[in-house]
Amino acid sequence: MSAEQDLQDALAAVRAAHFDEQGAARDYGALCTSREHARVVGAVGGLADLNFKQLRIAAQTAFWLNVFNSLVVRDIAELAQSETVKEVEAFFERPRVRVAGFGYSLDDIEHGLLRGNVPKFGAKRPPMARDDPRLAHTPLAYDERMHFGLFSAGRSSPALRVFDGGRVDQDLEDATADYLRGAVRVEQAGALVILPRQFYWYREDFGGEQLALGFALARLDDESVDKVDARRGKVKVRYADFDWSLRYS
Repeated sequence: MSAEQDLQDALAAVRAAHFDEQGAARDYGALCTSREHARVVGAVGGLADLNFKQLRIAAQTAFWLNVFNSLVVRDIAELAQSETVKEVEAFFERPRVRVAGFGYSLDDIEHGLLRGNVPKFGAKRPPMARDDPRLAHTPLAYDERMHFGLFSAGRSSPALRVFDGGRVDQDLEDATADYLRGAVRVEQAGALVILPRQFYWYREDFGGEQLALGFALARLDDESVDKVDARRGKVKVRYADFDWSLRYS
């Protein structure tokens, strides 16, 4: 079995055993001492000698999403000790894994690879230098929906999901639609739309506020969309706070 498939299967096993249907953990303590957790640890360790030439181009985005999510699952006990936003930020900044001989932090994966080496919110520089050899492992296809496939374990986080390289487009659409239907709020008879914080942090990824609004509305129910459409463009957008405290089912 390939290291890519082993990681995908290990993550699927931990999700099935320790998360509910909405992707929220039932008991992090039980998770961290489980055989499924140990399997994720082993699968992550097996990535050090991965041969990227054997990784299908179409599977690159799914692979890095699974790596990111597996690292959060593996190190959830450390994340649970974070008491401030700065400590949470430090968790994502620390080196965590070796893949194909190179070291990566969670920020390296999210902002360096999946976002195309763009600075994260509040940063002045991208995480990787222009000549960083790790950039050769950037997925060829950029997809802004990846923001809703990244599991950070917080109450405002997207659910834990497992991505399949053979159907990553549908997996990403399912993840995006499910998250937005639960997180977007249409209020004041359509005059106010409250979007998740990701649209504020990464507005450029979605082409600005108006395109982000359209992106979100396209995945809501018809009644909500009709309310907004009836305003004929007279709609105010606000952004929800992001709750980093651990989410339980």
